[in-house]
Amino acid sequence: MNVVLIIAHSSLNPDAYRGFEKVLDRLHHDMPHARVASTSLNELDKDLQILLKEDVDSITVFPYMLLNGKHSKVDIPLIVGTAQKAFPHIPITLLPPLGEWEGFADMVANKILNSGVGNNTKEEFWDKNERPNLFAIELNLEGKNVLVVGGGRIAYRKIKSLLPSKAKITVVAPVINSDIKSLFSHFDTQIKLVERPYATQDLLGISMVFICTDKPMVNAIVSNDAKARRILINNACHYLDGDFIVPARIDCGENICVTVSTQGRSPALAKKLKEKINKDWVKELLKIEKEVI
Repeated sequence: MNVVLIIAHSSLNPDAYRGFEKVLDRLHHDMPHARVASTSLNELDKDLQILLKEDVDSITVFPYMLLNGKHSKVDIPLIVGTAQKAFPHIPITLLPPLGEWEGFADMVANKILNSGVGNNTKEEFWDKNERPNLFAIELNLEGKNVLVVGGGRIAYRKIKSLLPSKAKITVVAPVINSDIKSLFSHFDTQIKLVERPYATQDLLGISMVFICTDKPMVNAIVSNDAKARRILINNACHYLDGDFIVPARIDCGENICVTVSTQGRSPALAKKLKEKINKDWVKELLKIEKEVI
C-alpha cells in the first residue's frame, strides 16, 4: 500500500480546513488504491511512526504550506530523515511545499486577475457560499468508538441519546458531572470516563466526535484536530462547524421513530414541533402500528 501524507497548519478557526478538505476528497477519489492521510507538524513524527509500522510500500510526504520557511527547510526534513533511517526498507519521498510548485504563482495571479475584485456584492458572495441542506441519515453505531468532549449537561444529553445505539463512548473532560458518572455506574461496559483535559491522542480509533464544552478555544482545537483526521463532528455550540446535527427524536411503540429537524437553524422550533407531535399524533401512530403489524 502506498501512502500520501499531507501536512497542514494547525488553526483555531473552525473553517480553516475547508479548502484543505477538498484536496483530500479529490485525492481519495483519484487515488482509490492509495491511502491518503493528513497530519499537522506537531503530530508528524508520531503519525509517521504509526504508518511505518503498518504494511506500507512507500510514503509520500507533502507540506501543504506556501512558504519554504523553517518548518519546510529544517523541521520536516529532520523528522522525515530520522524516520527514514529507522525504516530504511520503506522509501519516503518528501515533496517541496505547495508555494514552490511549478505554475503555482501563475495560478494565484490568474485567479486574482479573473476574480473581478471589487465587483461582487455582499449578496452575491452569500449566495455562492450558502450552506446546503443537510442530508438525513440514520447511522449504525454499534461497536463504533465515539468521543464526547465535555463533562456537563450538554454532554450528558448526548451520552444518554447515544446509549441505545450501543456505541462505545469515551468521555473526556477536566471535570465530569455527577449525572454522567451515574450513567457510567450503570453502563460501565459501554462508557469510559477520562477526567482530564482533551488531548489529540484521544482521537485515535474514533469514528465520531461530539464537542460539548463551553470553552470556544477547546472546541476549535477539537474540531480542527478531527477535521484533519476526517472524523465526523457534531459541534453542540456551533452547528455550522460540524458535519452533522442530531434532530429532535420521538420514540413510540416498538417500531416507530419520528425525528424533527429545522436543519439546525431553530432548535426552539424543533422543540415546539416535537411537543406538537407528542400531544396530537402519538396515539394515532400507535393505532396505525397495531393495524399494520
